[in-house]
Amino acid sequence: MNKFRDWVYRVMQGRYGVDELNRFFLVLALILMVVSTIVQIPALSAGVTVLLFLMYFRMFSRNIPKRYAENEKYKAVKRRIRGIFKGDLRAAAADPYHKIFRCPACQQKVRVPKGKGHIQIRCPKCGKVFIKET
Repeated sequence: MNKFRDWVYRVMQGRYGVDELNRFFLVLALILMVVSTIVQIPALSAGVTVLLFLMYFRMFSRNIPKRYAENEKYKAVKRRIRGIFKGDLRAAAADPYHKIFRCPACQQKVRVPKGKGHIQIRCPKCGKVFIKET
């Protein structure tokens, strides 16, 4: 088993590998595969083939900066879509380095940096102090 692992390591050295966009392509291909077996539409099978080709192309690519940029664009679109479904359009466009809280007294939105642990937040509108986890 170690020989196989070493071989895979050597093959993948200098290549991009798997990221969120590749996982999305894989899940979408599996869903299309199941649907295509039920509905029997040849175009769906072709779509599965294209998605799997894209996934493997990206995984074995040596152009790491370009694949990384594609993945970052995918994550930005995913963040926006999640924000829209959560009903907060401003949060949908927010950067990943800040978190938005609402003041419990006046409902004013307060933006604070992420990753600071438990912090004490003072509302700029009403002055109420509250503690949140970032």
